[in-house]
Amino acid sequence: MINRRLNNEGQHRETLFPINKILIAVVCVILIFILIFFLYPKPFRYFAFYASRVKNTFSYYVLNSRPNFYYLEMEKNGKDIRAGENEALDVTYRDEFVIKSVVSDDLTGKYMNVKVEGLNKGKNDLGVLLKGVELVDKIIKSGTMINDSGIVSDYKILINYRNKKIASVPLKVVITPQDWFRFAKDSSNVKEQIEYLKKAIDLNKNDISVRKILAGVYSRQGRLDEAIGQYKDVVELKPDDTIALGELAKCYIKKKEYDESIKISRQIIKINPKEVQAYISVGLSFAEKGLWDQAIQNYREAVRLEPDNYPVRLKLAEAYKNKNLMNAAIEEYKYIADHSKEADLALLSLGDIYLKLKKYESAIKYYKEVIKKQPRSVAAYANLASAYAGTGKWPEELDNLKKAVSLSPNEPTVRFNLGAAYDRKGMNSEAIKEYEHVLKVNPDDADALERLGDLSLKNKKFVQAVKYYEKLAAKSSKNGTIFANLGFAYGEMKKYAASAENYEKAIKYGAKNSNLHYNLAYTYDKLGKEKKAIAEYEKISPPTKEVLSILGQFYLKEKNCAVAIKQYKKIAQIEPKKAESYESLGYAYTKCNDLDAAIKHYRIALKYDREDDEAYAGLGEAYEKKGLYQEALKAYNSAYALNPESAKAAQKIPKMKIKLLQEKAQKKIRSDEE
Repeated sequence: MINRRLNNEGQHRETLFPINKILIAVVCVILIFILIFFLYPKPFRYFAFYASRVKNTFSYYVLNSRPNFYYLEMEKNGKDIRAGENEALDVTYRDEFVIKSVVSDDLTGKYMNVKVEGLNKGKNDLGVLLKGVELVDKIIKSGTMINDSGIVSDYKILINYRNKKIASVPLKVVITPQDWFRFAKDSSNVKEQIEYLKKAIDLNKNDISVRKILAGVYSRQGRLDEAIGQYKDVVELKPDDTIALGELAKCYIKKKEYDESIKISRQIIKINPKEVQAYISVGLSFAEKGLWDQAIQNYREAVRLEPDNYPVRLKLAEAYKNKNLMNAAIEEYKYIADHSKEADLALLSLGDIYLKLKKYESAIKYYKEVIKKQPRSVAAYANLASAYAGTGKWPEELDNLKKAVSLSPNEPTVRFNLGAAYDRKGMNSEAIKEYEHVLKVNPDDADALERLGDLSLKNKKFVQAVKYYEKLAAKSSKNGTIFANLGFAYGEMKKYAASAENYEKAIKYGAKNSNLHYNLAYTYDKLGKEKKAIAEYEKISPPTKEVLSILGQFYLKEKNCAVAIKQYKKIAQIEPKKAESYESLGYAYTKCNDLDAAIKHYRIALKYDREDDEAYAGLGEAYEKKGLYQEALKAYNSAYALNPESAKAAQKIPKMKIKLLQEKAQKKIRSDEE
């Protein structure tokens, strides 16, 4: 019994021994694999990967399972790469790639195909050259939302087995600032350009090049505040960027903020004292402010740094001219004419200076030089005509104006000058034709409207004159001269209310016309507004004899003798040796019953003109009122003798004789009574 038990235990130990060995061996193998995994992970993964592939391939071919996708074999920018499901493929506009093969359980790849979303290359993109720029451009054009980093992850490479999707490789399309810049450059739509450039800046806020380009677009579009904002951002990023500072100064000039431009330009000069454009900007700013000394100083410094910068020399010459330093201006223009290949503007300016100085022969010389170089220069012919006009050579003036017109038939200034030339010679119909042509080109040309109005007024075509002046008045609502002419034209048309209205406006807006108050007074008379008329007559300074006479008669009618006589005395002061002056005073004194003064002034009148029948008649009336009938008869007889057609004398003589007989009879009765 005991032996048997021992035998059983021995057999049990023999059975456990190989099991223990196996367990130990398994543990060792596991430990070895773990050790290999940590010490040599890559070969282990390869081993595991290929072991899995063997198993999956067996399942595909033997068990007809769906094939597993492992990766794509590709060539990107000349380098071989692999792309799997778990890692996105980066694509930028610079990238070019080809999908060479699909690695899957289908070893032949017979039933596999790939399709890159967003690129319409066909049914199968295997072996096709694919360009990242095409995908980038499609994304931008489609308006797809792009995050702040510029990454779009909406696209994939689809792997299909028997036209059914089995896997996909994600694409990470990277939109760079350069992409937006490309689109901005290629677009002819300014609005699109601006949007593309703004998006480029959003992706790289420190890209000063794109900011400068955007600022330039804004500046060309006249969006100066936005341009200034971009240039300021550039300067904040790079304070010594003289290009950005220079453009910023130009923007301020365009905005007429000249002090800011000067400040920025001086900042450039501090950075680089030889920056010519900075001196030019300072010069331009001072010139616009009318500070010619400072402008000249900066232009001269620019010329010193760049002696052959002829555009600056032109600016310097112009500044000299505006400062009235004509000799210095002439010297600059002559330097340009002698040294520059493009001297036409300098020659034209020399002609203009000599024309202004009334040195017409010199002006003619330079204008002819311009014409020799530029036979189609309208300005040269037009100004040459002005120079000939200065010398009094009307035929030459006319010939050159006609030549200018033939070169530019619709140039309003030239046509106007031709009209003015005809106007000066009294060739009204030709002048009118030219002025009317000016209006065809520019219906609102004020000078042509005024000349046509004046010619119409001169030719007594008042309806036409009103048409032109009314149009001009609508444009120049405070031009007193226009309203004065309108008042006259309406007056001649007997439209007195309109005439008065326009005369009133002419006076209100300060028209310099000595007849205005008289014409308005006359118009008020026609309208029956006597007191308004008198008020206007009173404003005439100095008053004429006619005005004083009108005022005197009015005040006599109003029985305001003192003021009336004052007016007549002024007539005597104006014409102290004319009988009519004293005759008027005699008449006024008679009306005011100051008969002695009346007789005195009638006698003074007769002293200056013994043949004045009206003075004798007036003197007779004064004597008659005073009861001196004999003297009255004598005066009336003298009046009648000088003018037998004098109705007053003819009537008064018999009356005076009767008065004398009556007087004589009364004296006899008194004598008999005594």
